[in-house]
Amino acid sequence: MKHMAYSSLFLAAASLTLAAPSPTQAADGPNFAGKTITVLLGSTTGGTTDSSTRLMSSFLARKLPGKPSIVVQNKPGAHGITAMNYFTQQVKPDGLTAIAGSNSQINPLTYRVKQAKYDPTKFNMIGGINIGGTVLIVRTESLPRLTNKATAPLTMGSVAGLPQTGMQMAAWGIDYLGWNAKWVSGYRGVPPLILALQRGEVDMTAFATTFLNGDLLDKRKFTILYQSGSGSGTVPSKMEAIAGIPMFPEPMQGKISDPLAQKAFNFWRDISSVVIWMALPPNTASGVVETYRTAFTQAIADPEFMKHGAKFSGDITAVSADGVMKIAHSLAEITPEGLGFMGNMLRRQGLKLEKAKK
Repeated sequence: MKHMAYSSLFLAAASLTLAAPSPTQAADGPNFAGKTITVLLGSTTGGTTDSSTRLMSSFLARKLPGKPSIVVQNKPGAHGITAMNYFTQQVKPDGLTAIAGSNSQINPLTYRVKQAKYDPTKFNMIGGINIGGTVLIVRTESLPRLTNKATAPLTMGSVAGLPQTGMQMAAWGIDYLGWNAKWVSGYRGVPPLILALQRGEVDMTAFATTFLNGDLLDKRKFTILYQSGSGSGTVPSKMEAIAGIPMFPEPMQGKISDPLAQKAFNFWRDISSVVIWMALPPNTASGVVETYRTAFTQAIADPEFMKHGAKFSGDITAVSADGVMKIAHSLAEITPEGLGFMGNMLRRQGLKLEKAKK
């Protein structure tokens, strides 16, 4: 796949050294000459978040003062919570360690649980990229069973723990559109899920549009049911391959009568596009934060950045540090009741999820 090939160009890993010295403080700000910066990532290699993080890291290294080396250290576990907790509790705010994540890690449904010890609204956001929405895809041979409850339910493949945002389309479809489907979770990332779909181990799943290529576009084998779109479900993907595919908010119109359910659906709709972001720890010196933000602004302004990004996402756009912070704070406004509605719906459908903290 293109995204995996692109990922391999930037594949690197390094052990985190907490005792590393702080960047040299020049008269006009920090200088990272001769330093190595580690970017933690709470997901496996080969996925969309991994590819996007390596793209951002590569260009950021060129723009930071002193042109330091930047390595990406994958630290998967607990839907990214393991890396986020480590980042918050053990990483020094010395400018030599950053973290990257997706909208999954800034979703309160993920971090308002007992084992999560982090609050993304307190991170010093550097910036990010929006790589577009997601698609819900079904094996064409299985499609007739989706609306026929006299047949065996379709298996909806999901990652371990909380389903990724795009995958949650299936939850709304099961409860409000009468879909004949059940969850099969436990997959360690999207690439294994795509392989399971191609082998027929699952009947359907959902993932970012960046994964759509090759065999997955063969309509004899696979049918793309819906796309999430971006811009709160109002902007369809620019990809020609899915032109005309309806956005999921369309069939949901008029299906929800409960105000709380509607708030929960609006929350899902607002985070349905995939944002990959980078941040520095809380308490990082303001001068270091501003140096990173300036370098990131320069990185995404480089024509080569978008040229490389377009290789794995035709919908890529830049998101400023302020833009990422606004997203994180907006998501944090969801009430416990609204958040609980989504979690309860998923648990009712058979998924074992920890309940969110009050």
